[in-house]
Amino acid sequence: MTNLRRARPDDAAELTRLRGLMVAAMGGDPMTAGWAQACEAAFTRRLAEPDRFAAWLVEVDGRAVSSGVGWVEEHLPAPGTLDGRRGHVASMSTEPARQRAGHGRAVLTALMGWFASLEVPRVDLRATEAGRPLYEGMGFRVLGGATMAWAAAGTAAPGLGFAVGPATPR
Repeated sequence: MTNLRRARPDDAAELTRLRGLMVAAMGGDPMTAGWAQACEAAFTRRLAEPDRFAAWLVEVDGRAVSSGVGWVEEHLPAPGTLDGRRGHVASMSTEPARQRAGHGRAVLTALMGWFASLEVPRVDLRATEAGRPLYEGMGFRVLGGATMAWAAAGTAAPGLGFAVGPATPR
């Protein structure tokens, strides 16, 4: 039996396990010392903020096989967008043996419904090539532009695949 449900703080370990599959699929190392504990603690803390953070799980026969998370950020208003709230979708992950069965679509649909219930006017995400058709099919589009990131020296730059330079900007 398949069940889609909103995750609770006590689901943090399963959300972390599924996020680890995503991290590994993107070339990261979910076995990095301390990562799983930090991730589980973050999920537990954030899931206690139901109006700002949400996660959904798909369970098959009682086992979590797919998940995704979303949160609301407060940006400054812009001309044409007076409501500065922005949603963000992340950590979309499905066990490899369960992919292409509609689980990711069910999770994303639930997340988008949650954002709609909060009347969030924009939702952003970063897509892998494998996930891109799902997101485009639900109305997301590539923005392009000048997205840049900075990280302190010695810290990994998630999704960037390279070590970063000095801690102080030049």
